[in-house]
Amino acid sequence: MRLGGAFGRAWARVRGPRTSIAASNIAIAFPDLEPRARRRLLVDSFERMGQGLAEVALLPRLDADEVRRWVTVEGIEHLEEARKHSPGGGAIALTAHFGSFEFFAAAMGLWGIPLSIVHREQHPALQPLVVRWREAAGIEVLTRGNAARAVLRALRDGKVVAMPLDQDSGKREGIFAPFFGRPAKTRDAPARLAMHTGAPVVPVFFFRQDGGPHHVVRFEPALKLVPQGEGDEAEAVAENVRRMNAAIEAAVREAPDHWAWVHRRWKTRPEGTRHPYRPDRPGSPELPKSPKRLG
Repeated sequence: MRLGGAFGRAWARVRGPRTSIAASNIAIAFPDLEPRARRRLLVDSFERMGQGLAEVALLPRLDADEVRRWVTVEGIEHLEEARKHSPGGGAIALTAHFGSFEFFAAAMGLWGIPLSIVHREQHPALQPLVVRWREAAGIEVLTRGNAARAVLRALRDGKVVAMPLDQDSGKREGIFAPFFGRPAKTRDAPARLAMHTGAPVVPVFFFRQDGGPHHVVRFEPALKLVPQGEGDEAEAVAENVRRMNAAIEAAVREAPDHWAWVHRRWKTRPEGTRHPYRPDRPGSPELPKSPKRLG
Protein backbone atom coordinates (compact mmCIF):
# COMPACT_ATOMS: atom_id res chain seq x y z
CA MET A 1 0.00 0.00 0.00
CA ARG A 2 2.77 2.44 0.90
CA LEU A 3 4.66 1.62 -2.28
CA GLY A 4 1.53 2.01 -4.38
CA GLY A 5 0.75 5.38 -2.83
CA ALA A 6 4.33 6.57 -3.25
CA PHE A 7 4.27 5.52 -6.89
CA GLY A 8 1.08 7.52 -7.44
CA ARG A 9 2.52 10.63 -5.80
CA ALA A 10 5.69 10.37 -7.86
CA TRP A 11 3.65 9.93 -11.04
CA ALA A 12 1.79 13.16 -10.34
CA ARG A 13 4.92 15.10 -9.43
CA VAL A 14 6.83 14.16 -12.58
CA ARG A 15 3.69 14.92 -14.66
CA GLY A 16 3.19 11.42 -16.00
CA PRO A 17 0.53 10.61 -18.64
CA ARG A 18 -2.99 11.75 -17.77
CA THR A 19 -1.87 14.17 -15.07
CA SER A 20 -2.57 17.16 -17.33
CA ILE A 21 -6.11 15.89 -17.94
CA ALA A 22 -6.62 15.44 -14.21
CA ALA A 23 -5.30 18.95 -13.52
CA SER A 24 -7.69 20.42 -16.10
CA ASN A 25 -10.64 18.51 -14.63
CA ILE A 26 -9.85 19.72 -11.13
CA ALA A 27 -9.67 23.31 -12.42
CA ILE A 28 -13.03 22.88 -14.16
CA ALA A 29 -14.73 21.36 -11.12
CA PHE A 30 -13.17 23.66 -8.51
CA PRO A 31 -12.46 27.01 -10.21
CA ASP A 32 -12.27 28.84 -6.88
CA LEU A 33 -9.75 26.47 -5.35
CA GLU A 34 -6.31 28.01 -4.83
CA PRO A 35 -3.54 26.67 -7.12
CA ARG A 36 -1.67 25.08 -4.21
CA ALA A 37 -4.82 23.27 -3.07
CA ARG A 38 -5.43 22.04 -6.62
CA ARG A 39 -1.91 20.67 -6.81
CA ARG A 40 -2.37 18.96 -3.45
CA LEU A 41 -5.62 17.39 -4.65
CA LEU A 42 -3.94 16.21 -7.85
CA VAL A 43 -1.15 14.49 -5.92
CA ASP A 44 -3.58 13.00 -3.39
CA SER A 45 -5.81 11.59 -6.12
CA PHE A 46 -2.89 9.84 -7.80
CA GLU A 47 -1.80 8.51 -4.42
CA ARG A 48 -5.26 6.95 -4.01
CA MET A 49 -5.03 5.41 -7.47
CA GLY A 50 -1.63 3.97 -6.61
CA GLN A 51 -3.06 2.44 -3.46
CA GLY A 52 -5.92 1.03 -5.49
CA LEU A 53 -3.49 -0.64 -7.89
CA ALA A 54 -1.77 -2.29 -4.94
CA GLU A 55 -5.12 -3.60 -3.71
CA VAL A 56 -5.94 -5.00 -7.14
CA ALA A 57 -2.68 -6.96 -7.03
CA LEU A 58 -3.78 -8.44 -3.69
CA LEU A 59 -7.31 -9.39 -4.76
CA PRO A 60 -6.52 -12.98 -5.76
CA ARG A 61 -5.24 -13.64 -2.22
CA LEU A 62 -8.29 -12.31 -0.37
CA ASP A 63 -11.14 -14.45 0.89
CA ALA A 64 -14.47 -13.34 2.32
CA ASP A 65 -13.17 -13.16 5.91
CA GLU A 66 -10.27 -10.92 4.92
CA VAL A 67 -12.56 -8.65 2.92
CA ARG A 68 -14.80 -8.27 5.96
CA ARG A 69 -11.71 -7.31 7.94
CA TRP A 70 -10.94 -4.39 5.63
CA VAL A 71 -14.40 -3.38 4.41
CA THR A 72 -17.40 -2.14 6.40
CA VAL A 73 -20.83 -1.79 4.82
CA GLU A 74 -23.08 1.10 5.85
CA GLY A 75 -26.66 1.77 4.81
CA ILE A 76 -27.37 -1.75 3.59
CA GLU A 77 -30.89 -1.21 4.88
CA HIS A 78 -31.42 1.32 2.08
CA LEU A 79 -30.64 -1.34 -0.50
CA GLU A 80 -32.81 -3.95 1.22
CA GLU A 81 -35.72 -1.54 1.51
CA ALA A 82 -35.42 -0.56 -2.15
CA ARG A 83 -35.37 -4.19 -3.27
CA LYS A 84 -38.55 -4.89 -1.29
CA HIS A 85 -40.38 -2.37 -3.49
CA SER A 86 -38.79 -3.53 -6.74
CA PRO A 87 -41.00 -5.49 -9.17
CA GLY A 88 -38.40 -8.25 -9.51
CA GLY A 89 -36.44 -7.69 -6.33
CA GLY A 90 -33.52 -6.19 -8.23
CA ALA A 91 -32.01 -2.73 -8.00
CA ILE A 92 -29.71 -0.44 -9.95
CA ALA A 93 -26.61 0.56 -7.99
CA LEU A 94 -25.59 4.01 -9.18
CA THR A 95 -21.86 4.44 -8.72
CA ALA A 96 -18.70 5.92 -10.21
CA HIS A 97 -15.01 5.23 -10.66
CA PHE A 98 -14.58 6.36 -7.11
CA GLY A 99 -12.26 4.97 -4.48
CA SER A 100 -10.60 1.60 -5.00
CA PHE A 101 -13.14 0.61 -7.65
CA GLU A 102 -11.98 -2.95 -8.37
CA PHE A 103 -11.71 -3.69 -4.65
CA PHE A 104 -15.23 -2.31 -4.23
CA ALA A 105 -16.59 -4.66 -6.91
CA ALA A 106 -14.83 -7.65 -5.36
CA ALA A 107 -15.99 -6.71 -1.87
CA MET A 108 -19.61 -6.64 -2.96
CA GLY A 109 -19.35 -10.12 -4.41
CA LEU A 110 -17.51 -11.52 -1.39
CA TRP A 111 -20.04 -9.89 0.97
CA GLY A 112 -22.69 -11.99 -0.73
CA ILE A 113 -24.54 -9.20 -2.52
CA PRO A 114 -25.80 -10.65 -5.84
CA LEU A 115 -24.04 -8.20 -8.11
CA SER A 116 -23.87 -7.70 -11.85
CA ILE A 117 -21.72 -4.90 -13.19
CA VAL A 118 -22.00 -3.13 -16.54
CA HIS A 119 -18.59 -2.06 -17.73
CA ARG A 120 -16.93 -0.62 -20.77
CA GLU A 121 -14.67 -3.12 -22.47
CA GLN A 122 -11.06 -2.58 -21.43
CA HIS A 123 -7.84 -2.65 -23.41
CA PRO A 124 -7.41 -6.17 -24.90
CA ALA A 125 -4.47 -6.80 -22.57
CA LEU A 126 -6.54 -5.88 -19.48
CA GLN A 127 -10.01 -7.16 -20.36
CA PRO A 128 -9.39 -10.85 -19.47
CA LEU A 129 -7.76 -9.89 -16.17
CA VAL A 130 -10.59 -7.55 -15.12
CA VAL A 131 -13.24 -10.13 -16.01
CA ARG A 132 -11.36 -12.88 -14.17
CA TRP A 133 -10.97 -10.76 -11.03
CA ARG A 134 -14.64 -9.88 -10.96
CA GLU A 135 -15.97 -13.32 -11.76
CA ALA A 136 -13.72 -14.87 -9.10
CA ALA A 137 -15.51 -12.65 -6.57
CA GLY A 138 -18.91 -13.90 -7.76
CA ILE A 139 -19.75 -10.91 -9.95
CA GLU A 140 -21.55 -11.22 -13.27
CA VAL A 141 -19.76 -9.05 -15.83
CA LEU A 142 -21.92 -7.41 -18.51
CA THR A 143 -20.15 -5.60 -21.34
CA ARG A 144 -21.69 -2.26 -22.26
CA GLY A 145 -23.27 -2.22 -25.70
CA ASN A 146 -24.49 -5.83 -25.49
CA ALA A 147 -25.92 -5.85 -22.01
CA ALA A 148 -29.56 -4.75 -22.39
CA ARG A 149 -31.17 -8.19 -22.22
CA ALA A 150 -28.74 -9.40 -19.58
CA VAL A 151 -29.48 -6.37 -17.39
CA LEU A 152 -33.23 -6.96 -17.65
CA ARG A 153 -32.73 -10.61 -16.75
CA ALA A 154 -30.51 -9.71 -13.79
CA LEU A 155 -33.10 -7.28 -12.42
CA ARG A 156 -35.86 -9.88 -12.82
CA ASP A 157 -33.65 -12.37 -10.96
CA GLY A 158 -33.33 -10.00 -8.03
CA LYS A 159 -29.74 -8.95 -8.63
CA VAL A 160 -28.10 -5.60 -7.98
CA VAL A 161 -26.84 -4.14 -11.26
CA ALA A 162 -23.97 -1.71 -10.74
CA MET A 163 -23.78 1.06 -13.33
CA PRO A 164 -20.92 3.59 -13.21
CA LEU A 165 -22.24 6.84 -14.65
CA ASP A 166 -19.29 9.21 -14.45
CA GLN A 167 -17.71 9.03 -17.91
CA ASP A 168 -18.36 10.94 -21.12
CA SER A 169 -20.80 8.94 -23.25
CA GLY A 170 -19.66 10.36 -26.60
CA LYS A 171 -21.55 12.09 -29.37
CA ARG A 172 -23.88 9.24 -30.31
CA GLU A 173 -25.20 8.29 -26.91
CA GLY A 174 -26.79 9.97 -23.92
CA ILE A 175 -27.81 13.52 -23.15
CA PHE A 176 -26.23 16.61 -21.60
CA ALA A 177 -26.80 17.03 -17.88
CA PRO A 178 -25.11 19.33 -15.36
CA PHE A 179 -22.02 18.04 -13.59
CA PHE A 180 -20.09 20.55 -11.49
CA GLY A 181 -22.02 23.32 -13.23
CA ARG A 182 -20.99 22.33 -16.75
CA PRO A 183 -22.97 20.30 -19.33
CA ALA A 184 -21.62 16.73 -19.30
CA LYS A 185 -22.62 14.12 -21.86
CA THR A 186 -24.13 11.34 -19.76
CA ARG A 187 -25.65 7.99 -20.63
CA ASP A 188 -29.41 8.09 -20.23
CA ALA A 189 -29.86 4.30 -20.46
CA PRO A 190 -29.84 3.79 -16.66
CA ALA A 191 -32.58 6.39 -16.23
CA ARG A 192 -34.67 4.89 -19.02
CA LEU A 193 -34.13 1.41 -17.62
CA ALA A 194 -35.25 2.47 -14.15
CA MET A 195 -38.32 4.17 -15.57
CA HIS A 196 -39.21 1.19 -17.79
CA THR A 197 -38.74 -1.53 -15.17
CA GLY A 198 -39.58 0.31 -11.97
CA ALA A 199 -36.24 -0.83 -10.52
CA PRO A 200 -35.04 1.51 -7.75
CA VAL A 201 -31.77 3.42 -8.17
CA VAL A 202 -29.57 3.26 -5.06
CA PRO A 203 -26.37 5.36 -4.99
CA VAL A 204 -23.38 3.50 -3.54
CA PHE A 205 -19.78 4.67 -3.09
CA PHE A 206 -16.55 3.23 -1.68
CA PHE A 207 -14.75 5.46 0.81
CA ARG A 208 -11.17 4.88 1.98
CA GLN A 209 -10.74 5.64 5.65
CA ASP A 210 -7.98 8.10 6.61
CA GLY A 211 -5.84 7.16 3.61
CA GLY A 212 -5.30 3.63 4.95
CA PRO A 213 -6.38 0.08 4.05
CA HIS A 214 -9.86 0.23 5.59
CA HIS A 215 -12.89 1.09 3.47
CA VAL A 216 -16.57 1.82 3.92
CA VAL A 217 -19.18 0.88 1.33
CA ARG A 218 -21.95 3.41 1.78
CA PHE A 219 -25.41 2.74 0.36
CA GLU A 220 -27.63 5.81 0.24
CA PRO A 221 -31.42 6.01 0.10
CA ALA A 222 -32.92 5.25 -3.30
CA LEU A 223 -33.23 8.29 -5.53
CA LYS A 224 -36.64 9.81 -6.03
CA LEU A 225 -37.06 9.67 -9.80
CA VAL A 226 -39.76 10.97 -12.11
CA PRO A 227 -41.78 7.84 -13.00
CA GLN A 228 -42.59 6.83 -16.54
CA GLY A 229 -45.81 8.32 -17.84
CA GLU A 230 -45.60 11.44 -15.71
CA GLY A 231 -45.27 14.43 -18.03
CA ASP A 232 -43.12 14.63 -21.13
CA GLU A 233 -40.88 11.55 -21.35
CA ALA A 234 -37.82 13.38 -22.66
CA GLU A 235 -38.06 15.93 -19.86
CA ALA A 236 -38.53 13.16 -17.30
CA VAL A 237 -35.45 11.32 -18.55
CA ALA A 238 -33.40 14.52 -18.49
CA GLU A 239 -34.48 15.30 -14.93
CA ASN A 240 -33.65 11.78 -13.75
CA VAL A 241 -30.20 11.92 -15.35
CA ARG A 242 -29.66 15.27 -13.63
CA ARG A 243 -30.53 13.71 -10.27
CA MET A 244 -28.13 10.83 -10.90
CA ASN A 245 -25.30 13.21 -11.79
CA ALA A 246 -26.06 15.24 -8.69
CA ALA A 247 -25.67 12.15 -6.48
CA ILE A 248 -22.26 11.40 -7.99
CA GLU A 249 -21.16 15.03 -7.75
CA ALA A 250 -22.08 15.09 -4.05
CA ALA A 251 -19.83 12.08 -3.39
CA VAL A 252 -16.95 13.64 -5.33
CA ARG A 253 -17.29 16.90 -3.42
CA GLU A 254 -17.22 14.97 -0.15
CA ALA A 255 -14.03 13.08 -1.04
CA PRO A 256 -12.52 14.67 -4.17
CA ASP A 257 -9.27 12.69 -3.90
CA HIS A 258 -11.29 9.47 -4.40
CA TRP A 259 -12.52 10.22 -7.92
CA ALA A 260 -10.59 9.20 -11.04
CA TRP A 261 -9.92 12.65 -12.49
CA VAL A 262 -7.98 11.18 -15.43
CA HIS A 263 -11.01 10.77 -17.73
CA ARG A 264 -12.06 13.63 -20.05
CA ARG A 265 -15.48 13.96 -18.44
CA TRP A 266 -16.43 17.09 -20.40
CA LYS A 267 -14.88 16.04 -23.72
CA THR A 268 -18.19 16.06 -25.64
CA ARG A 269 -19.73 19.51 -25.51
CA PRO A 270 -22.85 21.24 -26.82
CA GLU A 271 -22.40 22.78 -30.24
CA GLY A 272 -20.93 26.26 -30.13
CA THR A 273 -19.56 26.00 -26.59
CA ARG A 274 -15.94 26.28 -25.53
CA HIS A 275 -13.62 23.30 -25.55
CA PRO A 276 -12.63 22.58 -21.92
CA TYR A 277 -9.33 20.84 -22.65
CA ARG A 278 -7.78 23.14 -25.26
CA PRO A 279 -7.30 26.58 -23.72
CA ASP A 280 -5.19 27.61 -26.71
CA ARG A 281 -8.24 27.54 -29.01
CA PRO A 282 -10.20 30.77 -29.53
CA GLY A 283 -13.02 31.16 -27.09
CA SER A 284 -11.81 28.43 -24.72
CA PRO A 285 -11.56 29.08 -20.99
CA GLU A 286 -8.18 29.68 -19.45
CA LEU A 287 -7.02 26.79 -17.31
CA PRO A 288 -3.99 27.01 -15.03
CA LYS A 289 -0.86 25.52 -16.48
CA SER A 290 0.54 22.48 -14.68
CA PRO A 291 3.55 23.59 -12.66
CA LYS A 292 6.85 21.89 -13.22
CA ARG A 293 6.75 20.58 -9.71
CA LEU A 294 3.66 19.53 -7.81
CA GLY A 295 2.93 19.40 -4.13
